[in-house]
Amino acid sequence: MNIGAISKRYAKALLTYATEHGKEDLCYKQVKSFIRQFRDMYDLRKALESPALSSKDKLQLLNEAAGHGDTCPELMRFFKLVLDEKREKLFLFISFSYIDLYRETKQIRRGKLITAVPVSDVFENRLRTLIEQDRAGSVEFDTKVDPALIGGFVLQIGTTRIDASVAGQLKRVKKQFIEKNKRIV
Repeated sequence: MNIGAISKRYAKALLTYATEHGKEDLCYKQVKSFIRQFRDMYDLRKALESPALSSKDKLQLLNEAAGHGDTCPELMRFFKLVLDEKREKLFLFISFSYIDLYRETKQIRRGKLITAVPVSDVFENRLRTLIEQDRAGSVEFDTKVDPALIGGFVLQIGTTRIDASVAGQLKRVKKQFIEKNKRIV
């Protein structure tokens, strides 16, 4: 059994079905919520894979994990299909495949923003707007706070990395200082 191929087929079916009903954005949001719940709650994974739990109970768990009790009908129908086909163990793989297909279809690039202190949504949106003006498509950020940066930020999108942090500047100054002093000695 090729888990990757099966997951992609299911994910493609979900994306097609959700797009036909105009709910692909909502499904994307709810699938991301499901992934977070699935990662954070080990008991959810065990419950979904348990043969002792009925499909109805598993469907209720999925509804809570994805949409906090208000999951869109398209995603619920998809969950039921996966449960009926006894593919519970593939939920996480299918979810990641859906996320990848959705991002590819909508031209969404992933970015990582690391700052020394928490940043406001205004700053994040301005940065996103600047990047989107330069390149086609949109950008989603994973934000992280790292006090070791001292100040500024580090932005990485794909293979492009911009280090505008104080710690990065100090490293560059130190490297230049060492290189200049090697010539003297």
